[in-house]
Amino acid sequence: MARAQKDTRPIADQNTSEAACTYAALILYEDNQEINSAKLAQIIKAANLRVEPIWTKVFEKALKGKRVGDLLHGSSGNAPASQVATTTTAPAAQQAKAPEPAKEVKKVEEPEEDVDMGGLFD
Repeated sequence: MARAQKDTRPIADQNTSEAACTYAALILYEDNQEINSAKLAQIIKAANLRVEPIWTKVFEKALKGKRVGDLLHGSSGNAPASQVATTTTAPAAQQAKAPEPAKEVKKVEEPEEDVDMGGLFD
């Protein structure tokens, strides 16, 4: 019976682990697959990296129920697409309806005062 070979690769540091999980999540998103810790770990292993298992679980929980595409484009990823569209267009419509005339604000210039800095800049 053959024994399973122990993984001898060093565990990546925190920044590398986060980046690896991020890229793995983006790969799964692009392939329209569910983002879970097993798939993240599989992609990371295929990239010849080794991360602590907690990182894949953290990313799975963080992205569960979120639409990654919405996160990439700046919305929270929680609201349905129709709500996102109406939310982003409503303020623009209000701004278009009520343009306010620009008011000129005159700034009164005050004379500069000499402040004694105790010889600091002499």
